[in-house]
Amino acid sequence: MRLLLTILSLFYCLTGQAADALLLKSPHKQLQATVFLEKGNVLYRVNAGQATLIEPSLLGIQLDNRSVGTGVSSLTIARQYTIKEKQASRLNSQEAINHCTVYLIALQGENLSDTIEFRLYDNGCAFRYKPAGDHHRQVQEELTAFRLPANSTVWYFERNSEWKLKSYAGLWQHTTVEKLPTVSSQGPIQGKPLVVELPTKKYIVLTEAALYDYSGMRLKAIGNNTLQVNCTEGKAGFAVNGKLCTPWRVISYANNLQELVNNKIIENLNPAPDDTLFAQTDYIKPGKSVWSWITRNEHYMEPAEERKFIDAAAALQFEYTLLDEGWETKWPDKWKQLQELCAYAAQKKVRVWVWKHSKDIRDTLQRNHFLDSVRLAGAAGIKTDFMNSEAKDLIDFEIGLLTAAARRQLMVNFHGCQSPAGESKTFPNEMTREGIRGMELNIMKEPIPAWHNAALPFTRLLCGHGDYTPGFFSNKANTTFTHQLALLYLFNSPFQCIAENPVTLLNDPVYKVVLPLLRTLPVTWDETIVLPGSKIGALAAFARRAGKDWYIAVINGTGQTTGFTVKPSFLKKQYKATVVTDAGGDTGFVTTVLKMDNGHDQHFDLQPNGGLVIQIKSE
Repeated sequence: MRLLLTILSLFYCLTGQAADALLLKSPHKQLQATVFLEKGNVLYRVNAGQATLIEPSLLGIQLDNRSVGTGVSSLTIARQYTIKEKQASRLNSQEAINHCTVYLIALQGENLSDTIEFRLYDNGCAFRYKPAGDHHRQVQEELTAFRLPANSTVWYFERNSEWKLKSYAGLWQHTTVEKLPTVSSQGPIQGKPLVVELPTKKYIVLTEAALYDYSGMRLKAIGNNTLQVNCTEGKAGFAVNGKLCTPWRVISYANNLQELVNNKIIENLNPAPDDTLFAQTDYIKPGKSVWSWITRNEHYMEPAEERKFIDAAAALQFEYTLLDEGWETKWPDKWKQLQELCAYAAQKKVRVWVWKHSKDIRDTLQRNHFLDSVRLAGAAGIKTDFMNSEAKDLIDFEIGLLTAAARRQLMVNFHGCQSPAGESKTFPNEMTREGIRGMELNIMKEPIPAWHNAALPFTRLLCGHGDYTPGFFSNKANTTFTHQLALLYLFNSPFQCIAENPVTLLNDPVYKVVLPLLRTLPVTWDETIVLPGSKIGALAAFARRAGKDWYIAVINGTGQTTGFTVKPSFLKKQYKATVVTDAGGDTGFVTTVLKMDNGHDQHFDLQPNGGLVIQIKSE
């Protein structure tokens, strides 16, 4: 459901004057990028006023045994225009405003004229390469670099195994930019995004957008406070076919955590959905799901057991149930039994998702046959797993699956994959993806610490939805019951798959007081406010609006009792608030009811690694 694109200004500079340096400005001149030549090489720098965001850094790409960005004799702005548009969004709010100034810069070499496209936003800068020619074959290496200001703090994810860059399931922690080349036991290559706190206490995020027909971007620390784009294939490069246009290299900018969380540049840089492929979108329905895999017992995936989960989903007013690994191998007549289970679920107003190992559907014919069978059985979506790479062939697989699924009106959940780059803007049937260290690690003897949760809203989740599977009350590691409850409100996922066994939720009296919250839990939001007191890795506090109702969710990422004051300046009138806090000794929940308005602050003491949830309903 796109809103009309309004071009505020459009003019061409087809015979622009060549120069050794070009100054690019955002619509309100809050951000500037300078693109310039140095000994025939193209470099750039980015500033916000007098503050440096990116020091002079190299631009360029090597393909087909030549270099774009080297041996350049002049730079010219070949075209410049401004875009301002409103679009629907599922990330933190209903709407995204895409407002930027676009510059197409011609790089004149000895025989060819390549193009670099820049987009300058008031809250970020992005660029991509458009090499000359129509038939490109091989990308050998990308030379793009990001030189950060000295003494910057960098948040990155770490996992002491080869799975770090296969699954993106690392713990979020921080170091100084000077230590990035040596801080990781896995070497100097980091996954996206990198979140940088500058010496000025402002923030930038290094990531990519519109990852199509290309290998995923990682970032290699090469010294001198510099990161270079790195791809899985290394020096061997990867094959391309046709005219190359790279993904966007993104530097988003924020003065504070509120601006950081609400930055929409990544999705704005992705193309709109194809009108034909998504002529009908009523099958794309955000919702909550139950899930039997993580709390599985000896009856796991028996049809009778899965019916219990469907019954519980209906009782909790959840929209979905997810059949994970095992349904194909444990059921003697899998398609007939899946059809019967989908029909049973439909009677309860619940729909079914099914799991599939990606290796079994990488062949196009096998993929299409499987998706046809899933569709005929009456399922709503597919969860696919274990891509374990962001090499170009796996990126092609992901986009191919999204396309094929859309043709069959199926939704998709990716696991064992990289973090998102805004694909769900172009393919709204992508409802969530992993690429995050989530709750399944708690059953793998790698429990999730509270501080990791307190970092995620300001790091990985900046890129988009994450299938963290929150709400694992019965296996919550060092967190508390209310900490787990708060995650359901803090972490974005239009397909919100809840870890806890739903039968336990319904039958254990400890959860009785929060069942009304679980039944009405939103999974998309109209507005998000980062509350004062939030600090990456220490405390995450959001106020979020869904319709007329507000929700406040806070998690304490420290092992100390922490005071937190709610200043509800966002409220327009008096509301009735249901407050959920941790019971003493972490034995469950405590609920109280009070009045809230914008004239009275409320103070709470959060338990160590604890949480706070407040439902604020209009009277």
